[in-house]
Amino acid sequence: MSGRPLVSIVTPSYNQAAYLEQAILSVLEQDYEPLEYAVVDGGSTDGSVEIIRRYEDRLAWWTSGSDGGQAAALNEAFARAGGELLGWLNSDDTLLPGSVSLVVESLLADADALFAYGDAIYTDDESRRTGYFRSAELDAVQMARTCTDHINPQGALFRRRALEIGVPFEGFYCFDFEFVLRLGAVGRAVRIERPVATFRRHDESKSVGSSPARRAEDYLNMYDRFFATPDLPANLRAVENEGRASALTWAGELFYAAGEHARARACFRQALRRAWRARTLSLLLRASLPVWVVRVLRRRRTA
Repeated sequence: MSGRPLVSIVTPSYNQAAYLEQAILSVLEQDYEPLEYAVVDGGSTDGSVEIIRRYEDRLAWWTSGSDGGQAAALNEAFARAGGELLGWLNSDDTLLPGSVSLVVESLLADADALFAYGDAIYTDDESRRTGYFRSAELDAVQMARTCTDHINPQGALFRRRALEIGVPFEGFYCFDFEFVLRLGAVGRAVRIERPVATFRRHDESKSVGSSPARRAEDYLNMYDRFFATPDLPANLRAVENEGRASALTWAGELFYAAGEHARARACFRQALRRAWRARTLSLLLRASLPVWVVRVLRRRRTA
């Protein structure tokens, strides 16, 4: 195995006992060596710690303490990781067999790429396939302009020097979006046109069960941080108004979904000041209607 780079993979987890063992085994059963694997648990009370202990002799290390969130867990773990290549796997997702070898090979074939990533298979709470997530080519300008992230971080690996660019992770929901944006702003990536992981959608996952208002705030905070970067490349600085308008529009939709219509209207107005769009105006008009009118209109559409 000499000459092969050490890969460090981290699983942050909190009360995901129903899925954690599948995640752990999907890493431990990879055919790549050398690989170090760590689990950072946020003080789970659902039996997760007992599951981790079952495999602790095969882990590089693990810890369980007060939950500071996924971003904090990853910051802690990557500060301790020794790998030349690094990645993370959510505790309710899995790596597909052979994915680490595939991603390492793809990344080593391009010495200038900061990271390599692939597609994902959507699954449900019973691990049944429900769909396919096709990652897009890395285009930081387009991502920033439209506030869209079509890159799957599960199963991806990045070089150690990427830590200096994209870490520390911050925020709750879209820290991975910001990480990819920061890497894409200064470097390239390798896209693997094959699935490398599963992505589970269930009622307790962040992508399904998190508060819309909290997600809205996270997007706005992320855009504030990203565009406050002093040495942001000119091509990204040029799309700041469009990007912030997109983020404000998306945040407005989330606030509206949360029933916070005043905050939604404020977001839509700010978005229109930055970039006029007919759709944003339509959303503002909807958010300005009395709630009872919106309910009547919805009933008529579904009748």
